Amino acid sequence: MRRIGAAAVVGMLAITGVVVGAGPAGASTTARMVVRGTVTAIGGASAAGTCGSAGAVGTVTVTATSNATPPVVTTTDVAVVATTAFVNHKVASPSFADLCVGDTAVVIGTVAAGVTTAAAVAFHVPKPSKPVHATGRILTVDGSPITGTCGTAGASGTVVLAITTAGVTVEQTVAVSASTVFIDHALHAPTYADVCVGDKGKAVGPVVGGVVEAIALEFHAPAPPKPLHASGTVSAVGGVTTPGTCGTAGAAGAFSLTYTDSHTVPPSLVTRTVDVVPSTTVVRSGGVAGSFADVCVGDRATVIGTDATGTIGALAIAVRPPKA
Repeated sequence: MRRIGAAAVVGMLAITGVVVGAGPAGASTTARMVVRGTVTAIGGASAAGTCGSAGAVGTVTVTATSNATPPVVTTTDVAVVATTAFVNHKVASPSFADLCVGDTAVVIGTVAAGVTTAAAVAFHVPKPSKPVHATGRILTVDGSPITGTCGTAGASGTVVLAITTAGVTVEQTVAVSASTVFIDHALHAPTYADVCVGDKGKAVGPVVGGVVEAIALEFHAPAPPKPLHASGTVSAVGGVTTPGTCGTAGAAGAFSLTYTDSHTVPPSLVTRTVDVVPSTTVVRSGGVAGSFADVCVGDRATVIGTDATGTIGALAIAVRPPKA
């Protein structure tokens, strides 16, 4: 689509018999104006795809952004009247019904008593931006940052991705709709309901107003953390360091495990908190089933669990009495 300038619009109006005049001789209350920009609302409605009505009157909002630093945004409300002419090279007989939110427009008209009235509107649908690929961790789903929060099947919504590049993390909003294709190779027919906070996501689609409008959203749950093995001495139970202090059978709690970390150079003595839950398996010497009540200050213990934010979540504990 070639660019349509103000002079070209005036020429087309002359051909169609529409004349943009300067008003009666000596008149000073009417001024000619030209507005170029993007149609951001029609009749006050800004939803994408909102259009006018053929033969009707109404208001069109045109927003323009300058190349200044910082950019200056100008918004103009333009009145469409019965005599307004519409020009679009892709439409045989364009009318107000063909002008929609998101179109690029050049408006020629007049300003009188603070009201901008369009004599002619030349417009076209802008070329869509090239799809981008945005990859990161899903921070929020429909505004919620709570881990495990998911979308709703068949619904529209927004996902925010945390994208890290060269050590710098930025947040990118992604809009999903009923037409978005969801991809998770572990699921047979994934939907938005399977997209959850904490997942890893890759959105593909054009950027409109800084938002990625997702044509497709590929996602998968992060891999579970690798089990951690640590062997050392129980140095405290429930924060108490008195020798012989033990946990409570069937109850949740925590104890401190002091051991030598061989992954540091040189190896160093560290103390980690171990979280115990009722489902944690406890085994005493000789393979006898035990409980948290068998974990006591001074005992030797081997813990198998998950490593999260400095705390070990115990899956299983093998406990032995201290060396004589």
